[in-house]
Order: sequence, then C-alpha cells, then structure tokens
Amino acid sequence: MVNNNKQMSSNTANHASFGFFLLSIYTFLLLARPHEWPLFDIEFPLLRTFLILTFFSYLVSFRPKIWNIQCTLLILLLFSMLLSEIRAFRYFSDLSKLIEWVNANIIPFILYFSLLSTIKRQNVIFFIFLSSALIMVQHAYSQMQSPTGQGWAESVVYRYDGGGESVQARFVGSFNDPNDMGMFLVMNIPVAVYFLLTGKGVMTRLCALASVLALCLGVYWSGSRGSLLGLLSVFFCLFYIKFGKVKAIILASISIPGVLVAMGTFRKISKDDESASQRLTAWYEGIQMLKHRPLFGFGKERFLEYHSKVAHNTYVTVMAELGIFGYIMWAMFMITALYMLLSVMKCENVSPGHEEALKKEQVLSQYLLVALIGYAVTAFFISRSYIMVVYIFVAMTAAMYYRVGKITPLTLNGGIIKKICGLAVISLGALYLVIRILLSL
Repeated sequence: MVNNNKQMSSNTANHASFGFFLLSIYTFLLLARPHEWPLFDIEFPLLRTFLILTFFSYLVSFRPKIWNIQCTLLILLLFSMLLSEIRAFRYFSDLSKLIEWVNANIIPFILYFSLLSTIKRQNVIFFIFLSSALIMVQHAYSQMQSPTGQGWAESVVYRYDGGGESVQARFVGSFNDPNDMGMFLVMNIPVAVYFLLTGKGVMTRLCALASVLALCLGVYWSGSRGSLLGLLSVFFCLFYIKFGKVKAIILASISIPGVLVAMGTFRKISKDDESASQRLTAWYEGIQMLKHRPLFGFGKERFLEYHSKVAHNTYVTVMAELGIFGYIMWAMFMITALYMLLSVMKCENVSPGHEEALKKEQVLSQYLLVALIGYAVTAFFISRSYIMVVYIFVAMTAAMYYRVGKITPLTLNGGIIKKICGLAVISLGALYLVIRILLSL
C-alpha cells in the first residue's frame, strides 16, 4: 500500500488496462442496465460477474495498491452498520444488507479510485455516464409519447397528490424510482457541460449542448421535486463558475419567472399537500429514532420497519438508521470529497512541465464539485443514502486528488481530518435544528 502523495509506478496504467476495460463494461451495465431491458431480459448475473472479474483483475495486475482516508471511512461505516445490527439485537442473523453494501459501494469505490489513473480514463467513464443518462432520457420520451405511458422497457408512475394526477417517467433496475433517475440526470448535467467546454470540434460541443437540454427535459419528465431543486442548484453553480458571483445572482434573478412556471407544472410543492405532510411526519419520526438509539441507530435500510413511509431525506435516513457514529462517518466521507475538490481548485504550485495537466484536473474538479452539490441538494428531499452513483462520483474525486498529488504537494493530515470530523458533528447539529424549525412552521 502507498499513501496519496507517493508516486505510483510508471507502468501501472498499462498493467491495469484490462481491469479498466472491464470496469468500463461494468459501468455501462450498472447504469444503462441493458441486461434488464425486455429486449434481452438476461437472467444470468452479468453485473455481479463483471464486478468479480474487474476486482480479480485489479488484485492481480494493479501495482502498487493504493488506499486513502475515504476507504478507511467506508470500512468504519461498515463497522457502524454491524454495530447497528448488534444494538438492534439482530446480531448476525441477517447480514445481507451489509454484504450488499460491500459489493455495491466499497468494492466499486476501490476500483474506480484505483483504476482511474489518468484523466483520459476519467473522460471515458464520464462518456459512459452521459450516454447512459441519455438512454434514460430517450426512454422517458418513449413513455411520454405512449398513450398508456409504456416505454420500451418500463411504464410511468402515476401519482395522486398535490390536487391532481401526475405522471413520472422512470427507468429500469436501480433507476426504477423517478427520484433515482432524476437525481442521476441532475448529476450528469455538469458532465455534459464539462464536455461542452473541453470537447474538441464543433460537433462534439453541439452534441454536449444538446445533451444538457435533453437532461433538463429528462428531469422534467421524472416529475421529481427534489431533482428539480437539485437542477436549479446545479445551474446556479454553473453560472457562478462561468460568470462569477454577482452575474450569477443577476442571472438567477432574471430566471425566476421561468423557474416559477416550471415549478408550477410539477407536482405541488407545499406543506399542505399529502406528500409534503407525510414527509414532515417522517422527518419527525427520524428525530425520535435518533433520540431512542442515538449511538448506532436502527440499522441500514431499517427505517421502513419502524415507519410506514421513507424519510424523504437522505440525511435523516442516515441519522436514524446509523445513529451519531454512522452519520459522522458518512458525513466525513462526503466532506472529505469537498475538501479534495477545493484543494485541487486552489492549487497554484506544480512541478515544471505539469502545468497543463493541473489545469485540466482543475477544470474537472469544478464540475465534479457541481455534480456533488446537485446530489447534496436533491438528497435533502429524497432518501438516497446508499445509492452507488454518488459513491462513484466521490471515487472519481479521490482518483483526481491522487493524480494531482503526484505533480504537486497536497495536504490531508491528521489536523485536517480532525477539522472534517468537527464539521461532520456540526452538520448533525445543524440538520437537527433545521428539521425542528421546519416542523414548527
């Protein structure tokens, strides 16, 4: 094992090329999920098979192995989940959810973190992400054009809240929920903008621009209110990057009428509709669960066993299910990613001859940051604590930080980790306070 700031051997990328090829196939299967399309409907566990093959290739060919603080935090998070099971007196009677966590989050994180050893590889994964998102948008279009709401792989969801019927597009597999699909599309808008600004050739940039518009339509068709708010936050951040704070605020102000029109066509967002009322009730129950078992919570994905509805808030879900210890580990995992991104963006000193490489990584860091902000905002309104997509984005961030650490000194020492831990504790208190205020309105 080596630390982030130590040099990786010069031939690692070549030795792990087959592993990256397998990882690319795994990524497409994970996101586009062709094995679950009715056209193919393959019963063989392709996804799990390619994960095993990729991990085996990584173990055999990737040298030297690398590790960072987030890998450690994921292990501690797994330990927290185990303690939650023990505290609930289930002990080791049902470890399926923990095994799933290892397969769906820890192993993929290590693979993406390790195998994205060049920015070229990063761009390939970005391309697969964006292509998969556009497949979802095309499927949503087929659903909206169908009189029965039936797409070529799945049907729409009909909801009856906010005073009328609403139609929400969705995809298959892990994106079968409109909220999941909407969140994924929101996080891919910065990816499309990244290609728009870094792509070579007019056609590449036109395709990237068309992708941005298509993804916005996809979010609209998903009918996900949390995703709509995430979309607004993403565009504000993009305006901020492009035009600066003052112009971004002015543009945001000018856009308010259009935003209000768009929000008016979504399901009603208010405290008075049934969905919002259930959401507030679930948040209240989450606080009560934390009070009842403050240290280790009720267990991963156990919220529904104690309340009839999901929490509709990722932070409340983690807080209630994993307790204070688990929440702090999870928050540190996320905050560390933000620290990494900001550190790279602020880098100025670089080894001679690596100026262009640093500039490319800094551009990448901006759009990874926007994607994670989109997730953070969306996550406040839907329960997606363990969705694999965000862990892959964090792994991309860790890989980028590692690459930059080889050409310029970066610091992530014990003092900084203590500060990150302090911020995680503060975020828990702030979350509790915000929810208490919302419940009192």
